[in-house]
Amino acid sequence: MAKPNFLSVAERMQNVRGLVCDVDGVLTDGRLNYLGDQEIKSFSVLDGFGITLAKQAGWNVALLTARGGAAVERRARELNVELETGQRSKGPAFAAICARWNLSTEQVAYIGDDWLDLPALTQAGLAATVPNAAAAVRQRAHWLANIEGGSGAVRELVEAVLRAQGKLDPLLAQYMKGEGA
Repeated sequence: MAKPNFLSVAERMQNVRGLVCDVDGVLTDGRLNYLGDQEIKSFSVLDGFGITLAKQAGWNVALLTARGGAAVERRARELNVELETGQRSKGPAFAAICARWNLSTEQVAYIGDDWLDLPALTQAGLAATVPNAAAAVRQRAHWLANIEGGSGAVRELVEAVLRAQGKLDPLLAQYMKGEGA
């Protein structure tokens, strides 16, 4: 029988060395907008900067989505992060990303909002979600953002983890001196 893991959220945050983000409902507000055959998605620059901070802190970052499309591919390129699209089986995909990074699943945070995210969330060392997530996801998350998906929730998560790790203030000091990204 496996030993239960009773780490506090603060202890879980200390272990984070990577971040995997769902897209729809986390990096976007979850709406699908169509203009003819074109799909339009809105991404928050706040989340983009949060991902930049995570990378500056030395984390690996990936986007993991069941959907995909040109807008998601473009955003991943802009952020210079890994992208896994068409992944409806997010548990094995999450484990494979962690293995590629040579990190255990306990060292990687996952943020998702719906049932497809549960297999990855339940493996992650830090399972995070947004307030507008499905109830089953909120019940299983270790950490809940105050900000809804698509409005800066990923930035809020990254800053919380970096604060817990003692890395947020040094990064802020670099920006105050004009030495940021």
